[in-house]
Amino acid sequence: MTIINQLQSIYPSLILSKPDDIDHPFDYEWFQTPELDTIGIKKEEFTDRDSQLLSLFLTPYPIHLPTENEREKSWMDLLQGRNTQLTVEWPMSYRFVFFSISEKPANKETFQEAFQALFPRAMPLFWETDQSGFIIEEIMTKNQEVISFSEIIDVLMSDFYMKIRFYISEFSENISKAPAIFSWASHCHSISDRYRISSVTTYKDLLPYLYIDALPPAHWEHLYRSIFQDVQADEDLLHTIRVFLETGANASLTAKQLYMHRNSLQYRVDKFIEKTGIDVKQFAYAVPTYLALLMLDYE
Repeated sequence: MTIINQLQSIYPSLILSKPDDIDHPFDYEWFQTPELDTIGIKKEEFTDRDSQLLSLFLTPYPIHLPTENEREKSWMDLLQGRNTQLTVEWPMSYRFVFFSISEKPANKETFQEAFQALFPRAMPLFWETDQSGFIIEEIMTKNQEVISFSEIIDVLMSDFYMKIRFYISEFSENISKAPAIFSWASHCHSISDRYRISSVTTYKDLLPYLYIDALPPAHWEHLYRSIFQDVQADEDLLHTIRVFLETGANASLTAKQLYMHRNSLQYRVDKFIEKTGIDVKQFAYAVPTYLALLMLDYE
């Protein structure tokens, strides 16, 4: 049995690849085997002690990203656990803004300059692949303006003639927590991309998807069968229930959004309750039903 086979039995997430070949290399620890194969193992699968032990017979493989200034180098050292001394002035608060674009830009420098022009000062910007990366939005003063990406996304896509998607983490004032926050934000970004929630997704938008993504496929199949088996063919009914739940079970607002009479809406809601046995007017049943409806869109 080869080293890779032995390691795969211990670390199921092991991939035989290089950082440049996957979308989110920072989710992995990278090593090179004695045979010069490059492997990645998800960070969530092992501890610092595991990393030290693997380093005894594997060579750590660094991720090479373009860093152009001292701030970016300091941030990268911090995020990769190498930073022991503060070499720059850290911000009052910060957040991670992940981006992915539909195609490789013809001129990466021009694209990067346009991104930087959005901010009052140059922000640390890192490319993870040719079509994805992240910006660290640093707040250095109390009156510094915070960028509203939802207001500028259409302009950006129009300027570059390509689709751009953002995932935006929460702000934090704790620099020591940056590596852990970055790792979580990277995970959230991957979920945001997978479900294609919207062009600009925040951690708040992602909350329900974190739950449905954590549900094992076999469990989802049982949930799907138990809830939707008698209504799965009625797409109009399912859409009505989803809008009804998204408006907080507000019948008037739902009827207005769906351009239907309130009585017609009530008929559909009652029909769903009758066929499924699930009273979506009650909060305890509304929440899991809504999560299941979200998942239904991606099956």
